[in-house]
Amino acid sequence: MTGHRRKNLKLMRIAGVSGISGSVFVIIMVLLATFVSPWFSWEENALSELGVGEVSLFFNCAVLVGGLLGFFFAFGVKEYLDEEPKVKLGIVSFMLASLCLVFVAVFTIDYPFTHGLVSLGYFLLGPIGLILIGLGTENVPVKKMSFVLGIAALITILVLPIVFLVSPLHVGFAIPELIHSLIVGMWTINMSLKLLSYSF
Repeated sequence: MTGHRRKNLKLMRIAGVSGISGSVFVIIMVLLATFVSPWFSWEENALSELGVGEVSLFFNCAVLVGGLLGFFFAFGVKEYLDEEPKVKLGIVSFMLASLCLVFVAVFTIDYPFTHGLVSLGYFLLGPIGLILIGLGTENVPVKKMSFVLGIAALITILVLPIVFLVSPLHVGFAIPELIHSLIVGMWTINMSLKLLSYSF
């Protein structure tokens, strides 16, 4: 962190709690939906397919609440990190990714074109935001973590599905989706802990 601007500690505390609770809530609710669903298969399906049918409430609630909490969390990251342009752009990218996640609950697979756009927005804008934060911040631990996890999440969602497609393994798109979400969630929880540690 750089500069002498006074930090809004209350905002950072709320953001830290939002980041942790949102990340944990999404993973728990999505995994619960996969467990309860009578038809879902990790070998066949994408997670988005859980947004319609018997377990749609679990999945749509997860992405709606998780996206909103992720959006609020980003304000705390903005407060915590330096004012470098790449950092600001990265935070905006993460905010847009969070809003895209919210819209995944609104535009389910029943709206294939719009659903595809908002899903792609979530999967790409989040990692891009992390990479930009990593490239821009002067906070060395955050720089390393953000860049490495951003690249990892991007590779997971762009490369891993192709690897699975050409391999003899029977793996659905849900696996790369889950790994991507776990990586972004790892970054979010780590940053949230930094916010809470700084603000108390």
